[in-house]
Amino acid sequence: MTQTSKAAVLTGKETIEIMEFPIPETGDNDALLHVEACGVCGFDSEAYLYGGNGVFNLPCVIGHEIVGRIKNIGSVASKRWGVKEGDRVVVEEYIPCGACNNCLTGNYRQCFDIRYGAMKIDNEKTALWGGFAEYMYLHPNAIVHKASSDVSPELLQLYIPISNGLHWVQEVGNTKVGDTVVIQGPGPMGLGAVIGAKEAGAGTIIVTGMSKDEHRLKLAKEFGADHTFYADTQDLVKEIAAVTNGNMADTVINAATAPQQIVTSLDLAGLRATIIHSGTDENLSNNLMSSKITWKLLTIKGVLGRPTRAVGVALRVIESRRYPLEKMVTHSFSVEEAAEAVRTHAYGLDQCIHVAVVNENIKMEG
Repeated sequence: MTQTSKAAVLTGKETIEIMEFPIPETGDNDALLHVEACGVCGFDSEAYLYGGNGVFNLPCVIGHEIVGRIKNIGSVASKRWGVKEGDRVVVEEYIPCGACNNCLTGNYRQCFDIRYGAMKIDNEKTALWGGFAEYMYLHPNAIVHKASSDVSPELLQLYIPISNGLHWVQEVGNTKVGDTVVIQGPGPMGLGAVIGAKEAGAGTIIVTGMSKDEHRLKLAKEFGADHTFYADTQDLVKEIAAVTNGNMADTVINAATAPQQIVTSLDLAGLRATIIHSGTDENLSNNLMSSKITWKLLTIKGVLGRPTRAVGVALRVIESRRYPLEKMVTHSFSVEEAAEAVRTHAYGLDQCIHVAVVNENIKMEG
């Protein structure tokens, strides 16, 4: 096996450099991952556009929607994760310490000490803490899920938007059979929420976007959306009132970062509805009407990723082939082309939906 690994390092605003790092030695309690594919997330694009954020410690190897094959695994790690060398796995971005209050109360997603795709390259153990690389280090506390060898890694790396969608709609949004779900934003997370709503048995699924999102809204219908509307050319409140007999939504998923999104959601929500907000935009509108929250008895919840139990469900959904997920992965780039991959995603170039960085010329399996 080669002694070094190429990796894409975010070094500053709109700057990604390809570097080579030594492959670390592993012992009984950790392992090495041969990365096969890794998706570009909105967090990656945000860090690229602004030169980092509160999570990313630059310079770092980015990428956290990770699929790969186990290499050099120790006996203790093998038993703990239930995998062996050669097994295909997906790896969550979180590396919980297991001892802080967040971890002890089941909120390990808010344990920020170490995580994949955000660690500085001068770490004493290794620089290989991200998925835009040929190899990645698997920490003893890594959260690993065994995945099918019969499905393309390019499809499996969709486990994050799909597991997020399942969790946001069903568990956080408490969507019940027959409910109306409105999803604002037809990006990967919004499309994952369409699948989450469909799997929950929602009666009506509505997705909103912009005119430039026509291709994404078309795919939303293929995934199970009943209605799609354009926020920049249509009156969303009027249109959604018409198709819901004035009842509006039981659950609203805000799956795009836009200042107006949370304001609009107060109008799209029906009585006693739940609004799920995943945006990180800091420029919220001044028109946020708290009286609407009060009189409608609304519940507003923020979300950050998903619990580990949702990942296994997402993998089964992907492996079932019930949805044409291959249409969601519109662009694939090599590790050497990671800068172009992130740029394509960040600027929405070439009608991209989901962008992947892949190794070894992996071909899509439908």
